Amino acid sequence: MTDCDLCGRALPSVIPVRVFRSRLKFAYPEGVWKGLCETCLDSSQKTYLSINKDEISCRRNKCILCGKKGRVYPVEIQIPDFSKGVVIKKVNVCTKCLDSINETYIRFKREQIKSSSFEHGHGYIHEH
Repeated sequence: MTDCDLCGRALPSVIPVRVFRSRLKFAYPEGVWKGLCETCLDSSQKTYLSINKDEISCRRNKCILCGKKGRVYPVEIQIPDFSKGVVIKKVNVCTKCLDSINETYIRFKREQIKSSSFEHGHGYIHEH
């Protein structure tokens, strides 16, 4: 079991997203991996699509994934709660991490489409 790095939900597996932590750039120049559940990945993608790249974010805070201080955007996450079911909370994510999440999202959805087409027999060539 592993935990989602945004909502904390424990799952058998998470979707790896590469982030670049400024404090670790010499030790890990290729970036480090953070794990997101599918719900947080979808929510982050929704934020990525809604931001205007030319518009300056008025939020200045610390990114929850890479720790960089600066302009961030709110990502709505769903935190599991035993008494309430789900608690909606907003966390701050920077543009660079949102870009990385977008790349991961596209790759993840492509893999899902490929695997579903093979499961239904559409990926195989049938010879007569």
